[in-house]
Amino acid sequence: MNHRIALSFEDGVTRFITCTADQTVADASYRARINIPLDCRDGACGTCKAFCESGDYDGGTYIDDALTSEEAANGYVLPCSMKPKSDLVLQIRSPSAVAKTQPTRYTATITALDRLSPTTVAMTAEIVDRDTLAFLPGQYVNIAVPGTEQSRSYSFSNGPTDKSLTFLIKLTPGGVMSEYLTERAAVSDELTFLGPNGSFFLRETERAVLLLAGGTGLAPVLSILRAMRASGTSRPAHLIYGVSTDDDLVELDTLAELASGLDGFTWDYCVSAPGSTAPNKGYVTNLIHDEHLYGGDVAVYLCGPPAMVESVRKDFSIRGIEPTGFYYEKFALSGTATPARPVDATPDSGADDTAVAEPEATVSSRADTETLPQQPDSIMPAPEAGSVSATGALGGRTIAGQEVFHSGPLAPLGAANQAPDDSAALRSIAGRAVWPGSGGSRELDPGDPIQPVGSARDIAGQQLFLTDEVRTPLVAPAENTGGYEIGEEHPSSERSKATMRRAMTDAAGEQRPAFISPGRFDGKVVVVTGAAQGIGERTARRISAEGGAVVLVDRSELVTRVAGELPRSIAVTTDLETWQGAQHMVTQALSRHGRIDILINNVGGAIWFKPFTEFTAAQIQAEITRSLMTTLLACRAALPAMAERGAGVIVNVSSAATRGIHRIPYSAAKGGINALTASLALEYADAGIRVVATAPGGTHAPPRRISRGGSAPTTGQEQTWFQAHIDQTVDSSLMKRYGTLDEQAAAITFLASDEASYITGTVLPVAGGDLG
Repeated sequence: MNHRIALSFEDGVTRFITCTADQTVADASYRARINIPLDCRDGACGTCKAFCESGDYDGGTYIDDALTSEEAANGYVLPCSMKPKSDLVLQIRSPSAVAKTQPTRYTATITALDRLSPTTVAMTAEIVDRDTLAFLPGQYVNIAVPGTEQSRSYSFSNGPTDKSLTFLIKLTPGGVMSEYLTERAAVSDELTFLGPNGSFFLRETERAVLLLAGGTGLAPVLSILRAMRASGTSRPAHLIYGVSTDDDLVELDTLAELASGLDGFTWDYCVSAPGSTAPNKGYVTNLIHDEHLYGGDVAVYLCGPPAMVESVRKDFSIRGIEPTGFYYEKFALSGTATPARPVDATPDSGADDTAVAEPEATVSSRADTETLPQQPDSIMPAPEAGSVSATGALGGRTIAGQEVFHSGPLAPLGAANQAPDDSAALRSIAGRAVWPGSGGSRELDPGDPIQPVGSARDIAGQQLFLTDEVRTPLVAPAENTGGYEIGEEHPSSERSKATMRRAMTDAAGEQRPAFISPGRFDGKVVVVTGAAQGIGERTARRISAEGGAVVLVDRSELVTRVAGELPRSIAVTTDLETWQGAQHMVTQALSRHGRIDILINNVGGAIWFKPFTEFTAAQIQAEITRSLMTTLLACRAALPAMAERGAGVIVNVSSAATRGIHRIPYSAAKGGINALTASLALEYADAGIRVVATAPGGTHAPPRRISRGGSAPTTGQEQTWFQAHIDQTVDSSLMKRYGTLDEQAAAITFLASDEASYITGTVLPVAGGDLG
């Protein structure tokens, strides 16, 4: 009997192969000329290790070194040994290029263009040899826009076996696909597209389903519902569909028709605009009731803007619900190249001019970057308080998902775009004032991420003004809001919007770890403190990319955004300067995972920079509390659970500044970290616990988004003191430079991994030759 196997690669490419019941998946893959990574071919090395999303199989024979019993119980498999008993979906831990394969290119003909509403078009296309295109319900393709060199990503709204391919497209003035559809498109036009891509798709279980769709995020949900109807499933399913205005409301008849032919399916919808005629006014979270959640035993599929995802996460947290499966796809948008034309907030899974979509899943998919803070499609309220009001000009655009100038209505299909009404002009950037206020500290400190010399204020992730004086500290922006230059249209969405690896912007791309050792932390529960930014954030990203389940801890709510980008991760906001905060961190980690395998203590950093005699007693205490007590208390809180299991690793982040000037209390605190590391390693070696540390030197990083509480140097004397410590940091380094976040994360993750299993009690300097 033949079974169909979906191989889902890290870059979002999905390839389908056919495998007989007596054939290994690896053999079938190679016969299809898809060279998934492997070495031994007989279950000895583990190189081909993959994760099985769904389906039944015989795991075959292999040695424990290649695949542990715990990994096998959690769904990991070895394609070189396994044989299918049903159709399978496998996550392959490599990009498609490594397997010498790529998305398939198809040529399609447009067979229908239907204006469903003033803001939405349904496009229907057909291809020759339809059977050659296989996709999972919820996936997408990259469509080349005729007459341009750009592509845009759209999810299928049709079922996987339907002959015709359908897409929902949100029209955005100035968007290349929107311009094509409104000005040039005609039935019989030829399209080319690449795919299928993405890891947002229906998993095959009988668990109840809650579907949440924002705007044209309805498209992949329709595909999922059509697949469920075709399979004859009776699993309960409820859909909540939300939009911003009545004009955005589409496919209600289709949903009613699906409900009549799909047992157990119910649905509801809402519109956020106050003047709507819809029966439900408000947001999707308002319509989620307890009966839809089954006490947490439910699979949630959510497609919408980032704010919608975070709103739903927060709603679940408030309810005390953790769904058994939570799969979601975020979408973002780009601005336009023509400032005079408005750009509306546009969902990707049927939207135009999206930079890249960001599917994620907390259960079995991976994710990279964070989308921009933006106004969602009927999920969250209007722009944040604090937006700057201004009189507008005709036309408009959005930056980071917020309108800079109010945009007006879209003209009918095929007509010229009309100038918008500027009577209610609104100006904001990511819901914030253009210029940040004062008060953020920009100290440069060994062991503390710094802003590169001569760097600039950011708006939407782009440099705006350089400082006049080299090395003059800058007040950190309120928030780095993304990576678009004002008025810039993002390049082609050919870049995959897949869950596992994508970059929405150059700035977001810089967040991705430069070095990856796939699978190094598979099955590990890793707690990272100080994870909202800097070294802690980069370390958490790398561990997640290497398979770890990360508990990200910080006193700032920014940590929630980082956790939202990473699969298998949770955020814990707590103050680790207190014993109660340390206990809360451990309680949350244990309640979620039942254990802590690795604790990485990264909280710390100098607050003030001046000669020791200038410090007050209160400032000395604050420095010691920040850079020593946080680690001391976190170790005390985590050790009992590790000792009970007889295993664990603690990595403390110290500093090369144990020998430095103008930050003596901080240096003393980091000296205490070194002593703590050596003593704990000695005391807990018999308990199977390793304790190690790194000592970072000066490290380049984006501006801090949360100040440590000190003030930036303002007087000439303070700047002289500050500059002296920078000069000493560089002069003490044999390499005469600052390090990078990736260089710091590389050392931390190495010491945390099993590769360092014979290292304990050691402090590793990572400071370009400065031994501290």
